[in-house]
Amino acid sequence: MKKIVFIILLTLGILSLSACATRRNQAPIFEGVEVNQTIQIGEAYDPLDGVTANDREDGDLTASIVVDGWEEGDQNFPGSYQIRLSVTDSEGETTRVTINLTVEGDVPTPLIEGYSGSPVYYIGSGTYDPLSGVTATDDIDGDLTEEIQVLGTYDLETPGTYTIRLRVTNSLGGRSTITIILTVTETDIPLQLTTSPITITLWHAMGQGNTALMQKYADSFMDIYPNVTVVIAESAGTYDTLRGNMINAITAGTYPNMVQGYPDHVAEYLNGKVVLNLNPYIEHDTFGLIGDDALDDIIASYRAENSQYDLEGTYYSLPFNKSTEVMIYNRTVFDELDLDVPVTWQDIITMAPTLNAHAASKGTSNFVPSSMDSTGNAFITHTRQFGGAYTAIDFTNMRGQYLWRDNVQTTAAMQFLKDNKNIITLPEYWDQDYASVPFVNGQTYITIGSSAGVRYNIPGGFNESNPTLGTTFQIGVAPVPYNANYPEHKAVIQQGTNISLLSKGDSQEQLASWLFLKHMINTENTVDWAINTGYLPVRTSAYLSDRYQTFLANTNNPIAITAQAAFTQSGYMFYDPAFVGSSRARTQVGLALERIMLGDGNIAAALEDAYNEANLGGS
Repeated sequence: MKKIVFIILLTLGILSLSACATRRNQAPIFEGVEVNQTIQIGEAYDPLDGVTANDREDGDLTASIVVDGWEEGDQNFPGSYQIRLSVTDSEGETTRVTINLTVEGDVPTPLIEGYSGSPVYYIGSGTYDPLSGVTATDDIDGDLTEEIQVLGTYDLETPGTYTIRLRVTNSLGGRSTITIILTVTETDIPLQLTTSPITITLWHAMGQGNTALMQKYADSFMDIYPNVTVVIAESAGTYDTLRGNMINAITAGTYPNMVQGYPDHVAEYLNGKVVLNLNPYIEHDTFGLIGDDALDDIIASYRAENSQYDLEGTYYSLPFNKSTEVMIYNRTVFDELDLDVPVTWQDIITMAPTLNAHAASKGTSNFVPSSMDSTGNAFITHTRQFGGAYTAIDFTNMRGQYLWRDNVQTTAAMQFLKDNKNIITLPEYWDQDYASVPFVNGQTYITIGSSAGVRYNIPGGFNESNPTLGTTFQIGVAPVPYNANYPEHKAVIQQGTNISLLSKGDSQEQLASWLFLKHMINTENTVDWAINTGYLPVRTSAYLSDRYQTFLANTNNPIAITAQAAFTQSGYMFYDPAFVGSSRARTQVGLALERIMLGDGNIAAALEDAYNEANLGGS
């Protein structure tokens, strides 16, 4: 199969670079932790039973494990408990894991929701209330929010780690207790930006036109802060090249102030200990994401993607150029045949004979009704839509988990695609990287591809000054189909890169870098970026702005109708867990799908081989 040798060589090269970049202190690893446990009321219990902690540099740290959130005697009260285990190595790296313990009895217990389990408070940044946003309810007494007790003390002016327990008890004696580990710390963020000259650099992989737009935002930022020089570096060309360059730079200590990247890239850079925690900046009273720049204004799924790297929800990046997949279809043919726009994959299967007959009447060769651009996305999305499993992160050791092997629903998704390979195919069927060429040539009438790449599916090409829906035929754009048998598993992958700040330079350079990142994704600039590039705005306020609404109203603009379709499905966009090795997993499942649909069709062997290849070198 084409591209395999290239992908393998590229992956091996990146792995070797990763090995160089990760020869630094690693956080301790827990073993033997069962995160969900149940005991009977009165049963003896030790949260450390069978648990060990080891560190690559310090060895066995089991004796140093700290237990928070459990007191002897708690086992005599039915309810739910959150027990936090933590261990810190000699370099100050701390690993935490939460045990969710249920003490079973005959009494129902309340539910506590809306809390943050590991908040960080930066001294002088405002106030902290452990009950903010927290509710408690149960089937016995209804709303018990006012009855929540706060156990434990904390000092917002003294750095340290404080254990707080929230507990609520219903009228029958059933109680729930959750544990909060509050970290109070100083911040290195200056009180003001210096007026002395500062230079900051952003590395990226954007094309010429998008680089010019980034320079436009750099210029407007420098108008506000004339002492700051923003260098938009020459494009790396591809994201794989950018990642390789970054890993080399981390090893050599020559990395930039800011870098564009996918979440799995950020996971690798985190291993190099160079990515800045953005939470102190986000929460800062003066420079933070407040007012018109509020954090909550950023699309929820983008916030989740950028705070997925640990159990504490630490932000190590913020969204920049975001996209998703959409369905592009030949609207001219659909109108001619009086066909409804398909909503499910089963709709496409039902109309396939009609589409085949139409293509035959045109003398079209090698016709397949529909195609999916990305093998990796196709595997992951269909797995989700069938309720299957792909990957996850074990936060006790920060290792990736490969879950597709021997998963019944994942196998069912692959069987579905294999059974319908003459109706739903891949670009490799035409020896293409993307389905846009066969789509424009009329060899397929439906293609699933990136919202940022719709312009390549327009017959006659995309005219920047006078955009149309096509010349020889017109396109339509709609949400990605879902599985009619599992409507509760609607899923469409969110794509695109984010921007991270790095530990380059002093606190003033880092503050300037933060202010530039904040400037790049403010409402005005994310609207401008979206209109001019076809990417999606990262803020709700941008979608609702007059300028963007006017843009969306132009139904003859393919970028506008694509954004409408993308926004329609924003409620079920998902992202993949990011860990060192996650990009390798994605490559391997893509190759597995290609084998299943276009090769020997051996599903079990393809999934097994993908699992083994993904595990090469560990995660």
